[in-house]
Amino acid sequence: MNLIKHEQIQLDFKLAPVTDVPVYLHEKITPSDHGLAGPFVRNRQGELVGFDANQIHISQDEGQTWQAWPLFDSDDFSIDDSRSLICLESGVILLSFVNTGRRHFNWHRKTNKPTKNSWLFHWIMRSPDGGRTWEEPIRIQTGYAAATTTIIQLKSGEIVVSAQNLDYENGRHYALSFRSDDDGLTWQASNRLDIGGQGHHGGCYEGTLVELKDKRLWYCIRTNRDWFWHAYSNDKGFSWTHVEPGLAASSSPGMLTRLDSGRLMLTYNQLYKQGEATTPRRAGLFSEVAASWQREELSVRFSDDDGDTWSEPIVVASCNGAWLAYPMVFEATPGEIWITTMQSELKIRFFERDLTV
Repeated sequence: MNLIKHEQIQLDFKLAPVTDVPVYLHEKITPSDHGLAGPFVRNRQGELVGFDANQIHISQDEGQTWQAWPLFDSDDFSIDDSRSLICLESGVILLSFVNTGRRHFNWHRKTNKPTKNSWLFHWIMRSPDGGRTWEEPIRIQTGYAAATTTIIQLKSGEIVVSAQNLDYENGRHYALSFRSDDDGLTWQASNRLDIGGQGHHGGCYEGTLVELKDKRLWYCIRTNRDWFWHAYSNDKGFSWTHVEPGLAASSSPGMLTRLDSGRLMLTYNQLYKQGEATTPRRAGLFSEVAASWQREELSVRFSDDDGDTWSEPIVVASCNGAWLAYPMVFEATPGEIWITTMQSELKIRFFERDLTV
């Protein structure tokens, strides 16, 4: 795979909540004007469905204008910035989220462990009509389940959602997944994925999922070890085995996307800024090892062989002094890719053909 020359241009472009930091975009990247934080899906009626500020938004004109519906009528529910959407083959739309309307978190500095009353629950909501009405939330996990970044439907029909939880005794996070074979009405948990460690950002968590062409599932999971950790499932997400270090990355979540072309695209923060070999690191209460938190550059790379080999990383956006992390990716039309980030609310778009040949 050949890559275009890496160049960037500065745009008069504002980040939120950071308002005074210049943002540099790759020359083939443009700002998006759809206005929403995301994520996005396309419903069976052909409309765009997006999420922002506890509301579902629907557009009939490819994101130029939106009509909004509130999801909740009380303060008992509020959706965290980590969430995911999918439109199933049946037409049902699922929203996976953690409920920050009801949570508590406390971490003991002396023991470097959480208190037992730290809690944040993981929920699923279903819309049978393309996003206009939503059924009551379904709780699928208790504990402190701080993030859910990916939800996918397998070719065989089952649904798998990424998840995590807190190991209270050992003071770290572990990853797992949940699967459903009834359009999201009921869910079953997988085994734990635990690589050890300690700290309120220790362990492994904030993973992203994709189904490979050989029908295995790949779970690409954030760690503090300078790598994503890769886990694989041969039984449609019932269990995860063969956990091993994978692609180099900072302590920040990635997003795997199967593009319409068949390629895989990984959106993530590199271990170091491009062209550099060091970065500031965090340890202590964060983790038992000093981890890279490089988030000032957001990069993509592509694979034509299901992750066996990858193109060199391409920096799509960068800045000094603000984090461009927690990406959400949507292929609006074949080859037209939207990326938004939870941190700093970056909103960009590009065409696959412009970054690959």
